[in-house]
Amino acid sequence: MGLMHLINTLSLDPVAAIRTGLRIVHFVGLALGLGAATVLDLMIFRFFLNGKVTSERWAIFDFGSKIVNAGLVLLWVTGFGFLAYYGAFEPIKFGNEKVWAKMLIVLILTVNGLFIHAVILPKVKAQIGRSLLQGMSTRQKSVLLTSGAISATSWYVPLLLGALPQLNFVVPMTTILLAYALILALVAAVSHGVLLVVPNGSGDGASTRGPLMGQAVAA
Repeated sequence: MGLMHLINTLSLDPVAAIRTGLRIVHFVGLALGLGAATVLDLMIFRFFLNGKVTSERWAIFDFGSKIVNAGLVLLWVTGFGFLAYYGAFEPIKFGNEKVWAKMLIVLILTVNGLFIHAVILPKVKAQIGRSLLQGMSTRQKSVLLTSGAISATSWYVPLLLGALPQLNFVVPMTTILLAYALILALVAAVSHGVLLVVPNGSGDGASTRGPLMGQAVAA
């Protein structure tokens, strides 16, 4: 009875039903991507703190990155879906610069994800049997940390933007992107600062695994 009432209610306003459907799928994508990214960060911090990359942990790492990929695909599908919806029913929304800022940040997240799958994940797999950063040059560690910072920042900033409707039609895209860049710079600086404080040993691997997870996750 309750289900039929819901179906009947949605059928009375198909435009609202489309908008609701897009939101639901969008939230699912965000939950998958951001949730998996966060969980993997915590797992890396917990299990790789003083340990090594094992085949079992790599399998979890790899599986988690696939979940993040699924979330990212859903974000793109719903993102274009919203654009189509705005074009058909609410063209005024194209003037909301927050929408375009979010799209650009997700694009950055996607490019970073492609880099992670092409470069970082194979490197992590190659570390099986030893600590995560063992044998890496300073430049390689910096690349890992920077990619991780991009990943973590680019997942959480869109979440924050979505939670702040007060910014709609008020804050220009350049301001949002500047704030995003500042947060990204801060996260990257903290990651590199930790690397400088603990440059060697097991602590070295532990100190960078959190950010690195953000990379795999963001893919």
